[in-house]
Amino acid sequence: MNAITGLAALAGSAGSPAEVLGPEAEGFAVLLGAQRAVVRRAFSCLVEPAAGDLVLVAVAGGERYILAVLERRSDAALRLPLAEGASITAAAGRIDIAAGTVAIEADAAQLAATKLGVSAGRTDVRLGPVRVIAEAIETMAERIIGRFRRSYRFVEEGENLRARDIDHRASGHLHLRGDTAAVQAKALVKVQSGQIHLG
Repeated sequence: MNAITGLAALAGSAGSPAEVLGPEAEGFAVLLGAQRAVVRRAFSCLVEPAAGDLVLVAVAGGERYILAVLERRSDAALRLPLAEGASITAAAGRIDIAAGTVAIEADAAQLAATKLGVSAGRTDVRLGPVRVIAEAIETMAERIIGRFRRSYRFVEEGENLRARDIDHRASGHLHLRGDTAAVQAKALVKVQSGQIHLG
């Protein structure tokens, strides 16, 4: 006898329909026949009962248990409270989640993947301090706009910038320094200022 046939035998011999009245400290209050009783949710019953639900109640070891939620008679959201350390596993397959909106809330979240693909029509991210450690980063975009209060960049070796046009503007001080400096232009080099100091 496997777990399913055992559950079916238990439900067939001692199962009774009941209406959930609401949660209790020890479990859930139900209307069993014409009597009020307090029952516990069976470990295998993943759906948390809500007031008004029609449930299947069975007796085992002198205790009453809710084996399953047969019908939801209200608009209460479906909740699957999992025990601490619970896991959802598909060892040789895949898990698909499809919904209009998916919300994940946690004090800490971890994601580990050999390959990660993300596709979104629009992405809004609000973060605190962010630290990124990567072997290589390659960015391809039609347009990139960044607005910062302060920006610092430290490059240990070489840095190369190639563009058709480059425009750098500073409302305050512009400082360029190097051991050697070379400015080359095919057509024109223009320096304009109220004062020019050379040497």
